[in-house]
Amino acid sequence: MKLSISILLLYCIFFSSAIQLQAQSPCEELPLPQEHVTLQLDRNVCLAGETIWFKAWCFLDGQLGQEMSKVLYVEIFDETQEAIVQEKYLLTGNKAAGSIRIPEDVASKYYFLRAYTRYMRNFSSTNFHYQQIIIVNPFIEGGDVEAGAFSSGENSNNNPVPESIPHTTENSLEIALDKEKYLSRQQINFHINSLHPITAELSTTVRMKGLGNQAAQKVLLQSEVHSNDSPNPQEQKKESVKHLQWLPETRGLTISGLVQNQEQEHVAGALTMVAVLQKEPMLHMGTTDENGAFTICLQNMQHQQDLFVGTPNGKNDVLIRNDFDPDYPKIKSLPLQYDSSLHHLLESLNLHQQLTQIYPKNKTQKAFQAGQLNIPSSNILAPDRRINLNDFIKLSAMSEIFKEVIPGVLLRKIRGKDNLSVFNSEQQRWYDSPLILLDNVPIFDIAELLKIDPAKIEAIEIYDSDYILGDYTIGAIISIISKTDNFAGYQWGEQGEFTAFKGFVSPQAFEQVLHLEKSHYPDFRPVLYWQPSLQFKQQKTSPSISIYAPDRPGIYEISVQGYTNSGEACMGYATFEVVQYR
Repeated sequence: MKLSISILLLYCIFFSSAIQLQAQSPCEELPLPQEHVTLQLDRNVCLAGETIWFKAWCFLDGQLGQEMSKVLYVEIFDETQEAIVQEKYLLTGNKAAGSIRIPEDVASKYYFLRAYTRYMRNFSSTNFHYQQIIIVNPFIEGGDVEAGAFSSGENSNNNPVPESIPHTTENSLEIALDKEKYLSRQQINFHINSLHPITAELSTTVRMKGLGNQAAQKVLLQSEVHSNDSPNPQEQKKESVKHLQWLPETRGLTISGLVQNQEQEHVAGALTMVAVLQKEPMLHMGTTDENGAFTICLQNMQHQQDLFVGTPNGKNDVLIRNDFDPDYPKIKSLPLQYDSSLHHLLESLNLHQQLTQIYPKNKTQKAFQAGQLNIPSSNILAPDRRINLNDFIKLSAMSEIFKEVIPGVLLRKIRGKDNLSVFNSEQQRWYDSPLILLDNVPIFDIAELLKIDPAKIEAIEIYDSDYILGDYTIGAIISIISKTDNFAGYQWGEQGEFTAFKGFVSPQAFEQVLHLEKSHYPDFRPVLYWQPSLQFKQQKTSPSISIYAPDRPGIYEISVQGYTNSGEACMGYATFEVVQYR
């Protein structure tokens, strides 16, 4: 017997059961847990085509020691409520570190980044994490830009704006530099000190001063979008809902939707299948609840994948829910305040971008090791037998193929409809409801299958023993492999839908420059260092961190942020200057 078994831990089963009970009860009687997400970015100002790095923390009732959601949703959108980036990242231990590639064809304007979990969609979207970012595209005209002579110390009304002051917390961190000024290409050494031993995971960025989320840049965000950017997640206001519509993704990616009949009534107890369109078979199954809704766990997938979602009953339709929240806040459209300070920053960014396209890259090493995703290639193993149709004389109809060529398969009429049965070798009986796959996608209409030209079929694989997929036992599988890229012309009805589905973004590591003083290539990096997972485990001082000063003179800043498992914020900030050789 070949079994492909998905085993759930007992605590996950009990937790899911508790959530379903809470969905039917008022929150006043059974209070729901609350999740809160916060992000640190390596910078908030960039050019189109560049990459932004981030570290995310997901708190459950203000704590990092308790886990629930495994998927983080990150979007970048503008004042028109159009998203230019929508990505998903794996949460491990309530933390995620990732990168966001900014599209090259976006206009220059203010944009907004937001982050949330699927479970957080049960509550108001104003409780998502929001940050404002500035994206400038020097190669595309357009965008609402307003030039001004004021600097970063003034706002658009020429009123003074206070400098960005890091949050003061009980776990304030000191950043100890070996110098206050460095020559270009000189090695910079620093470490992070705490007044008392702490256990926390810190995120550290070293960048040009002004690239962070400065106070002047937050004015627009805070006046139009209520950001929950408090350093202490325990201070977040709790919100109640009466029914839980979005189950937490405790095992990985999920897809959800509705099954309804031709009268547009929701169908309870309907079997629903999801197939990943790939070379190896990957199939997931679920059943709709009393409201006709299904939620099927897809576990781990990378990049964007094409999926098929269908139900066997030809009288039912499948509706797929948007996996990203379509509810965007209303934002007043304001022109990008393009002052002398921003001009100086963007000039430096543009110079760096052009130099990296002309000159070879300086020698680098990974600042940290990016985590690897465990991506299963298939959940259906090798068949019991495979019949290659090229080994037989050509037949004119698929019905002849099943009658003459495929042993252990019976084509007959059941209640007036064509049906395929497979002899189960383990149970020693005919199985009348086999799972039928065409290029690894379930099909439900045997009459339509029989219309396929056999010349378009390469092979037929038979699984004649019990197969377990999650909570479902399948007595037999017939897998048909075609020679085409269009399923040999087979047509699905409204009982099935094809959709593009976002998987996880591939983890990447930040590359920091090494031995710059020996290089002949120019270096005008805006971000010198990014480390999202600096570990503090009951210690007062971090190991020494070494980086190299770039060729661009100016003020640079070191920003450190993190949280203990109990949710207490840890923050530190320092600046240094890079000067040219004299």
